[in-house]
Amino acid sequence: MSRFSVGCCSLLACAISIAEPIKGEAELGFVTKEGNSETQTINAKLHLTKDTLGWAHQGHFTAFNNASGDETTAEKYTIALQSDRKLDERASLYMVVTHEEDHFSGFDYQSTIGVGYGYKLMDEDDRSLTLEAGPGYRVNAVSDGETQNEVTLRLGEIYSWKFSETAELNQHLTIESGDLNTISNLGASVKSALTGSLALKVGVDIKYTDKVPAGRKDTDTETYATISYAF
Repeated sequence: MSRFSVGCCSLLACAISIAEPIKGEAELGFVTKEGNSETQTINAKLHLTKDTLGWAHQGHFTAFNNASGDETTAEKYTIALQSDRKLDERASLYMVVTHEEDHFSGFDYQSTIGVGYGYKLMDEDDRSLTLEAGPGYRVNAVSDGETQNEVTLRLGEIYSWKFSETAELNQHLTIESGDLNTISNLGASVKSALTGSLALKVGVDIKYTDKVPAGRKDTDTETYATISYAF
């Protein structure tokens, strides 16, 4: 992991470590990848959240690796940390840090840091919609090439809909655009409670990279089904 991402992750990790209860969700399941790698494998995810009177913190971690003998067909690790300073019931200021290592994307790693303003356009008992916007900075370490550094504009959207007592839809979109590249991430999932703390989650994540290294595809798709455990 780059020094850039380690330093930024350390700052947000300190914020998340304030003595308040941490809620979490662990996932384990099956994923089908299409794009720069074509494979089916097991994936693992961990989501942590912490809500205080003036702050909201969250951390997301994912990993999967598919290897057969000496051949690896998929390998990806991601970290995303965000802290929101609440201004009132709807508005907040945020800081976000992400780091991704996808060994089949043509990049050794991609790291971003961003700050900005978030606002809940919808905040009801069964559904919510939040929009985010702000500047950022991205490092793209191209495999066997030069490292690209650029200032970006980040736009984000997060939607949640609890459409029954046991099921909910979650959807998110982020677009980070700079002079060198534009990267978009779209995800949607449906979670249905099974029993107690267990739930079934099915969804899809799509990543589009406007400018990719030679010989790489611009779109990667992950379709997954996991069992999640809330704690």
